[in-house]
Amino acid sequence: MPHNHASLNPAIAQWLQAAPPVDVDVFDICAVRQMSADYMRETGGPAPRYTPATVAISETLIAEVPVLRWSHTPSPVSRTAVVAVHGGGFIVGSALGPERIAVPLATQHNIDTISVEYRLAPEHPAPAALADVIAVITELTGPNSPYSSIALYGSSAGACLAAGAALWARDHHISIAGQVLSCPALDNTVIDDVWSPTWTPHAAEAMWHHYLSPDPAITHPLWGYVIPARIDNLSNVAPAHLVVAQHDTLRSQGLTYAQRLDAAGVPITVNDAPGTVHGFDGLLPDSDIATEAIDAQVQRLATWLRGR
Repeated sequence: MPHNHASLNPAIAQWLQAAPPVDVDVFDICAVRQMSADYMRETGGPAPRYTPATVAISETLIAEVPVLRWSHTPSPVSRTAVVAVHGGGFIVGSALGPERIAVPLATQHNIDTISVEYRLAPEHPAPAALADVIAVITELTGPNSPYSSIALYGSSAGACLAAGAALWARDHHISIAGQVLSCPALDNTVIDDVWSPTWTPHAAEAMWHHYLSPDPAITHPLWGYVIPARIDNLSNVAPAHLVVAQHDTLRSQGLTYAQRLDAAGVPITVNDAPGTVHGFDGLLPDSDIATEAIDAQVQRLATWLRGR
């Protein structure tokens, strides 16, 4: 779909012109995973890229689910944490994805980040990924947890899992300090037919196809939380901060969800970032507009968890 790049943020326009998105059929799992692996090699991963010496990163298991933990060192043990959920259309990505928020949370606020290495579709269709996230949340809010308070963070598909987990927590009387949802995927029935260079309408269709098939466990007790937009009652869920990109096929569903949260009386802020594309804060984390968005996400999480 042709588009005038003049409406883009200059840094994003320059990046797209220098490295246009690879033309790959997202319905082809092998091709997508190869593209992801190639991208990670070209950008220095998969490995921590921004972690300073004052941040310790460790692999561990929580409720038998693999996670990465970022902590500030040598500060005292943190009593607060963010459970983070990476993006990748439910089919690619890793627990390293939230590093851009994990490092400043550790260095500036002594808040741990626990990033969930959830099971990927289509080998593990819904609600497997959500079950992994909820298992981690349940453990971290249980009587033996080292944390007194947790918040949630998710990007794209990970935001779907974070939003669903927040609603589940509300219904199970588990306290969540807040939720940050960046370019969230929330509704499989709403896909904007717009120019969205980093996540096309075709890619969005494929994402839901992989996640919800071939054998969705619709009788599973978590199934009702798989598509957050389908839940009629959003009241009393954790306060939210949403990031919405201007040129994103998921844009309208993010805005609609924010409006519904507001109507339900949930404290909500929205960063409707002009000139941006889907996933901009992860794809160009050092650009001015991404830095601004990330800083706001980190500050919101810190305010919920630490009151500052």
